[in-house]
Amino acid sequence: MLPANPLRGEAEVRIGAIDFRIAVTFSGLARLSDAIGARTLDELYGRLLGFEPKAVACAVRCLIVADDEDHISALSAKILDDGNISAADQLAWREAVEKALSAHIAAGTVRRDERTASQIAGDAVL
Repeated sequence: MLPANPLRGEAEVRIGAIDFRIAVTFSGLARLSDAIGARTLDELYGRLLGFEPKAVACAVRCLIVADDEDHISALSAKILDDGNISAADQLAWREAVEKALSAHIAAGTVRRDERTASQIAGDAVL
């Protein structure tokens, strides 16, 4: 497995015995919001951090990073198997979601920075 790329809003997570990556993207958030009926990003975030079972199950499917649709389906099924996932995974999940969402927001902020390279360098020195 390749390491997570925070520039793409990715984070590594271990649920049960399975290591995988999630990526927070706007399209992934939109799919997840639709799947669980969340109306705002705040609601979505709260439900993910609260480890709401349906939200987590849908998020694994909507945010997982894998090679193709077949791999996503197979890996999601293994992760969400009752013999693998439990409430004990809440902290690892929360940390990964926070990291991935923070990276997504930071990347979006950087893309909107309209300062010149000289201004950025000057601000960094000050």
